[in-house]
Amino acid sequence: MPQSPYQIESLLRGLQVLSLFNRDTSALSLTEIKDAAKLNKTTAFRIISTLESAGYLERNPETKKYRPGLKVLQLGFTAISSLEFRQVARPYLRQLSQNVDETVSLSVLDGMEVVYVDRVRKQQIVGVVLGIGSRIPAQCGSMGKVMLAHLPPEDLAQRLSQTLTPCTPYSIVDQTAIEAELTRVRQQGYALNDEELEIGLRAVAAPIWDHTNHVVAAINVTGSVRTIPRQRMMEELAPKVRETAVQISQALGYGG
Repeated sequence: MPQSPYQIESLLRGLQVLSLFNRDTSALSLTEIKDAAKLNKTTAFRIISTLESAGYLERNPETKKYRPGLKVLQLGFTAISSLEFRQVARPYLRQLSQNVDETVSLSVLDGMEVVYVDRVRKQQIVGVVLGIGSRIPAQCGSMGKVMLAHLPPEDLAQRLSQTLTPCTPYSIVDQTAIEAELTRVRQQGYALNDEELEIGLRAVAAPIWDHTNHVVAAINVTGSVRTIPRQRMMEELAPKVRETAVQISQALGYGG
């Protein structure tokens, strides 16, 4: 096929690099990308650095490998709908929502923001209008806390180094306090939100793991303080949210 005079070579190479990632190849090193894309090392490094700085690639500080970043979510709802874990998770979200008669959500982490990628609504959430693509501060929500808690230590420290803005008087933004909270979340396997995002709103979240043993998303059950007293959060919702999160994780190939 002849090359169009209107093509931008560097853009084509960047897209070529992104196309190397798929279900079976979720992470690649610089050398693997260079070889697969048939690029010299300097060109490959420049393309990867550009994609990483723009948020389209993420580098794991432990393995030194790259994987697609969540910036793809900003390309539109079509990209969001194509995410595999959303398709896998959907029937589980519906079942959980039906079982507890509350709103259930699925989200991913982008920097210090939670991005909603799916929701099953049961009733109007107190003062909060959230849909697919909505963003909230990670430190103020249960899903944000549960995903932050499972980041590599260096990555987490970097994200928490910025000034955190509270959403309500109950939001945890003090450095020492939020580190203690995230340690507790890791230990118990779920996170609570007790009016930290919005007054009158409570939620329970658990992490979603993929086949590479990384937390890639989170789900939560959300409702008003009228329908979700603290005792219900702990005794009923937390176990059910964790159980559903495990089922979704296993469906994604997680074996932990």
